[in-house]
Amino acid sequence: MKNKIFRNLILFFFLFWINFSSLGFSAEIINKVIAVVGEEFLTLYELDEICKPFFEKFVDPKLPFEEKERTKKQIREKVLKAWIEDTLLRIEAKKYGITVSDEELERFLITEVKARGGEEKLKEYLKIQGIDYEKYKEKLREELLKIKLIQFQVSEKIVITEDELKRAYEEAIKKYDISPKYWLSILIIKEDESLANFIYEEILKGKNFEELYQSHSSKVKFLKEEKFKKEEITFEVLQSLEKISPGEVTPLIKKNNEFYIIRLLKVETGNPPSFEEMREKLYQDLFQLKAEALLEKWIKELEEKRYIRIYL
Repeated sequence: MKNKIFRNLILFFFLFWINFSSLGFSAEIINKVIAVVGEEFLTLYELDEICKPFFEKFVDPKLPFEEKERTKKQIREKVLKAWIEDTLLRIEAKKYGITVSDEELERFLITEVKARGGEEKLKEYLKIQGIDYEKYKEKLREELLKIKLIQFQVSEKIVITEDELKRAYEEAIKKYDISPKYWLSILIIKEDESLANFIYEEILKGKNFEELYQSHSSKVKFLKEEKFKKEEITFEVLQSLEKISPGEVTPLIKKNNEFYIIRLLKVETGNPPSFEEMREKLYQDLFQLKAEALLEKWIKELEEKRYIRIYL
């Protein structure tokens, strides 16, 4: 659970670094130093290379020159701040001798591969982003290193009491929406009735939604786990759902030129979940709040301890 939370905390650093993981910086380039972190020098050339994807996304070429430069300056300042923090964490990891084994990297990579729908899809995504797969793995190792460092420095300092959990529960149920909710998986097949009938028959034989979607992804849309309020569901669909139990599938439903196959995953009644049912989620939320606050404080302490000068 804590690993998942810290993975979220470090996500920004990973997204930040992966944007330029395929770049090679020449040691021969003479450039303006814009920051010093400990004994490391950060240069304007490197900063602008890191910022390139952000410039392309957020700087409209049609803007007047002054406005474009002002936007670029704001981007540089935000990215430089994150770069300095990232450099501090890397220096600290080295100081404590924290490393990531090949086995740890492979376990984490398996999670990333599953999240992207398989190794081929991950490689396709990286190719579109212009990122080399092997360099991606090395950057992933660096991010794992920082996760381990943060766990080492922060996690043992976090204590969550039973009273805090109960107060959080009382606040949560005050905001709880009492209307019934339906959790559904939905396959949507556009126009092709014969394909819709074929997929429906395959589901009745035991095939799962995801497997059929992967086989027909060019013609099928898949909503994996969607939550709908009762009032958001059409009368026809609601009638079908009320005739089945969780885990079962509705008959094939046609609406306009689309065919819907819906699996009912679960129904939430209007009653709020119990304290025990919400305990893990409450713990995760409180843990993340405290971890973020401690992480921010710790990074500020690092900035004060390390010799940092900014010339941007």
